[in-house]
Amino acid sequence: MSRQGRTTIRALGAMFSLGLAAFAGPAQEAGAQAPAGPQAGVIVSEPAERAPAAPEAPGVAEVGPGTTPPALPDEVQVVRFQGPEGLKVEVLSPAPEPAPVGDNGGIATVGLKRGIGYRLRLSHLPERPGVELFPVIELVGHLHRPENIDPARFPIRVVFNQEDLDDVADHGRLVTKVLYLEDPDQAIPFRVNKDQVSSLTLNPSEQPLRVAGALGRPMAIVRIGGRRPSAEELARGAGDMGIDYAESLGAAPCPFLHGNGAKCELPCGPICTSAPRVTKPMMPRDEYLCDGGDRGVPASPGGTNAPGAVGGVEPRDAVIRFDIGTKGTSRPRILPTNVVCVYAPRFAEVRIATGASASVNVQAPITNKHMQKLDKMANNVPPRRLVQHQSAELARERARASAIRTREQLDEESGSRGMAGYSGALMTSQNEQKQNPEITRNRQQAALHREKRKAIGIKTGASPVVTGIVEGASQAVKVWGPHAMTGVETPPDLPGLAVIKRANVTEAEPGDIITYVIIYRNMGNTPIKSVSIVDSLLPRLEYKKGTARGPEGTMFSTAINRVGSLELRWLLADTLAPGATGYVSFEAIVR
Repeated sequence: MSRQGRTTIRALGAMFSLGLAAFAGPAQEAGAQAPAGPQAGVIVSEPAERAPAAPEAPGVAEVGPGTTPPALPDEVQVVRFQGPEGLKVEVLSPAPEPAPVGDNGGIATVGLKRGIGYRLRLSHLPERPGVELFPVIELVGHLHRPENIDPARFPIRVVFNQEDLDDVADHGRLVTKVLYLEDPDQAIPFRVNKDQVSSLTLNPSEQPLRVAGALGRPMAIVRIGGRRPSAEELARGAGDMGIDYAESLGAAPCPFLHGNGAKCELPCGPICTSAPRVTKPMMPRDEYLCDGGDRGVPASPGGTNAPGAVGGVEPRDAVIRFDIGTKGTSRPRILPTNVVCVYAPRFAEVRIATGASASVNVQAPITNKHMQKLDKMANNVPPRRLVQHQSAELARERARASAIRTREQLDEESGSRGMAGYSGALMTSQNEQKQNPEITRNRQQAALHREKRKAIGIKTGASPVVTGIVEGASQAVKVWGPHAMTGVETPPDLPGLAVIKRANVTEAEPGDIITYVIIYRNMGNTPIKSVSIVDSLLPRLEYKKGTARGPEGTMFSTAINRVGSLELRWLLADTLAPGATGYVSFEAIVR
């Protein structure tokens, strides 16, 4: 074991002495990053009739350098617009809320309120001078940011890609996009840049909001069209965006909790229509990458003869298998680790493009019926006459006349037969037997069995020596000697194992590396053998090759799980003695 590993184990000694506790990794100070100044190409304006409330440039809704990011209300979400190089974005109406810009990425970073429609303007389109588009956006969901996390680090990313601009500007289509927060269990297992958003194009006959609700939690709805709004429409705001049905969905209170444990008071949103009804507040699991524990089908020792085999391990599970059998017996056991959660939301989108050039052809099934009448075939065949000519044959027999051919004489026979009688009488016989009772007595002398056993443990309790002094006319000293007590007790076999899982960060973005450590210790007084550790990763966690660590002699292997990620296995070579401690570790890349 390396010096660094021994230092880590010594540092954890105090934790094990106080008992087992399931906890996540050490909390990191996630201080807000200092904004890097205005962003190039950002133009955020408001209607002419509304005067600016500050002496800064009219309509600017971003936090400049040297200022502290404001504490955003729950209904205000940080939205970052991204697109091709040179594209400019304006928020026309209503005016956005001030928001931190974070790492100064993207085209524009603004604060938008949930449930309000905003009208945008896209200008300086690539290879289209003078062309302007006026999309609308409405937030239908919200994040539950933990405390001490910069809101600009995890913005809702809205991407205007080249395909969207071509469909609207060149083909006159209406593009509808629904941005959703990916469910970590259903996420696509491939690595993306933190500024990228995976997109899925649907058929025009499908409902994007329903599809997004099945893949995750809808967060925003964007519509991009080529119609230029009038001055009255710009002053009035976005107005009817054609997505009022989305606003009416999920009017019930939000079932999630904030990072500080407080209940969320905002409306639930469209997620309430697709998710099962929740009776008590819970943590928003879709915003976290939670790894460890044993959910779903309970893990069990594998039925194969392979050493350390474990069955029922699903993605996200992390368990340890060990054998507490003694004296040649086998008693395998399964113990899950604690659950470690890292805040790492990731967004994706579904889109449809409809317009004059898009045709939807719906065809009814064609039924082809072929009826064929039975043909009746009649064939008249006249009967044929068969005549056989055979000459008559004459058979003659000649016999001499005889008067009597056989003579028989009648005999007379008479006989008389009388009836015979038989009479029998059967007498019943009676047998009686008398037997005197017998008394059997057996006298046996009690035997005394004594067995001498060697003492295994000896406990001795000695009372203190008490010296009393009585003062008076004469002085007397009294001494009481100690009382000794000796007992014999056999210590029982009490096997036990403790295991915890830790992570070195509490928040991560796509591309970041997380180090996981699984620590175990034999808490009993008997050796533990056949120790193996299994950790099945989520689709958004990618194992970094060559980073698995374990005790000397440990066999490490990987296998693909059912969600496209990896299942990591460690098979320890040595028996774990009472009080022994060890750990395994690995690194994972956030997808």
